[in-house]
Amino acid sequence: PQYAARCKILINHAHLDMTPLLQWELKCLPLAVGWFERATICTTLSIHNSNPDLSRRILEESKEVFQNRILTALYEFVRGVPKKVLERRDELALVAVYDDKIAMVEEEKKRIQEDVESRKRKITQLEEENKRLRGIVETVRNALD
Repeated sequence: PQYAARCKILINHAHLDMTPLLQWELKCLPLAVGWFERATICTTLSIHNSNPDLSRRILEESKEVFQNRILTALYEFVRGVPKKVLERRDELALVAVYDDKIAMVEEEKKRIQEDVESRKRKITQLEEENKRLRGIVETVRNALD
């Protein structure tokens, strides 16, 4: 029941026209992708009759054909608003550069933290060695007195 509307749309419309959604530019693209993702279940659902031989799939198409539907819809968006896609591509490239820089800074921070921890462990070891040596010096002084 919860998939009925999506499945019925897919059964009755081999091609979903995305051009009415282009008025909102790329804002509807994630919604369309999400709709298709939630409609994927329609490719696996079956109608079961009392006779198992009469059972059939609700949407008689392979996953590859369904993927082609999705790609066609996405292509319509890209083709419909090419300037916006190019602007977003530049924005995404800029975001990718900053993501790389952030990743490098985080990696450097991690390396520095590991170095600090290593130095703290070394200082602790040296302090323990210093205590041990002080104890030996104190023992020797007491023995000489």
